[in-house]
Amino acid sequence: MNYFLIIIGGGIGAFLRYSSTQIINNLFTNKFILGTIVVNSIGSLLIGFLMNTFDIFSFDIKWKLLIITGFLGGYTTFSAYSYETINYFINGNIKYAIMNIAFTNILCILFVFCGVWLSKILFIK
Repeated sequence: MNYFLIIIGGGIGAFLRYSSTQIINNLFTNKFILGTIVVNSIGSLLIGFLMNTFDIFSFDIKWKLLIITGFLGGYTTFSAYSYETINYFINGNIKYAIMNIAFTNILCILFVFCGVWLSKILFIK
């Protein structure tokens, strides 16, 4: 049953990741790919919020498997981020490579912090 929850969550997350990045990249058409940064930032916010919330309310492990391991594992795109960064370097777009590294790392760490903070504000015990 646990594997099934991870598969279902991962499939939904991967579908939403692909859809989100396509929409964002089409809205902001330039050489810098924003879709991956936005998806990773949202995923970081959600993991910070949900992991802390799950700990506060002692949710069943099945919810963590479905949502954290499955959904967020499929939704966040660290491998795509890494590939896009390397492609920027290979293609000589050093500025975009450095921007991608800086924005993704700073925003994702900030968003995890914001997610934890938000869950603590909403669910103080």
